[in-house]
Amino acid sequence: MFLPYLDFLPRVAPPFDLAPSAAVIGRVEAGPGLVLRGNATLRADGEWIRIGANAFFAERATVHIVDGMLPAVIGDDATVGRYALVHACTVGDGVVVGDAAVVMDGAVVGSHALIAPGALVAPRKVLAGGALYAGSPAVKVREVSAVELAQAARAIRDDASSPAVREADLPALSNAGYDLAGATAGSFAIGGDAPLHSRSFVAPTALVAGAVTTADDAGVYFGCAIVAGGARIAVGAATNVQDNAVLVTDAARGNLVIGSGVTIGHNVRIGAAVIGDDALIGMGAQMGDGVVVEAGACVGGRAWVEPGTVVKSGWIWAGRPAMPFREITPDERRSFARAGEVYVRYTRAYRGAG
Repeated sequence: MFLPYLDFLPRVAPPFDLAPSAAVIGRVEAGPGLVLRGNATLRADGEWIRIGANAFFAERATVHIVDGMLPAVIGDDATVGRYALVHACTVGDGVVVGDAAVVMDGAVVGSHALIAPGALVAPRKVLAGGALYAGSPAVKVREVSAVELAQAARAIRDDASSPAVREADLPALSNAGYDLAGATAGSFAIGGDAPLHSRSFVAPTALVAGAVTTADDAGVYFGCAIVAGGARIAVGAATNVQDNAVLVTDAARGNLVIGSGVTIGHNVRIGAAVIGDDALIGMGAQMGDGVVVEAGACVGGRAWVEPGTVVKSGWIWAGRPAMPFREITPDERRSFARAGEVYVRYTRAYRGAG
């Protein structure tokens, strides 16, 4: 699916192989040989995404930018695993990014590096090429050979087993993997007894099923799965649920209630929870059932929040398991607010409103 953003249209050189549920949006430039598997998303609305030749993005892989500030630049022969995220950074030729790994804003990954599954490359981190990096935050483990790197890339591209790049703990990668009882058929499904708000945006490759409500200026972005499964999910006003976030619960687990002005980052996983106004859930984070994120709190990228945890207002929690890291600074509060304003602008642009 090639989609415009404002006056920008993607430019992808043939040949290419895009799954029907994949999306290429806005100012994307890609060389020949691009492959996107199901729900993989390249979203270049507020900046450029530039990709070299023969790049491969597995199921629910995501690439995005920082609005008006940082593009995403990916070299030739790059391979990005399932549910992995490359965000507003530079990735060199031949890099392999394992399943569920996250490469964050302003990072630079040198050519022919291997990022282990589930790793977090921190913002502005510079990683030399030719090495294996693992952990959260990612650190150098050892040098990596050309043969090992080629095997890792081949495992992702062939959907083969390999501990070097594969992660067992992933959400359903296809929307067909969710129980859609009571919802209409199709990639976009609405069921239950509560409608979506007419002034919200739901991307055409997103799945919304069950008793889900979205308030004014809320946005549900590409590849997301929001499935209530007999419970209730409420998405507050001006809240954004970014690409390939998976919000799934059911009657036994309980409701998911998200306040106003919340940012749910790309490739986040949330079940039954309560998230207060103006909270931020960082990219690739995962939350157990029964979590409460108080108003204005922040869960860091790739954090794992254990079931029943209360994330206190005004604090960043980080790590696996997540623990209090430090208080949010005034500059960070302003940055979070600006990011929310950008997403309201995106939401209005995508739904065609003024």
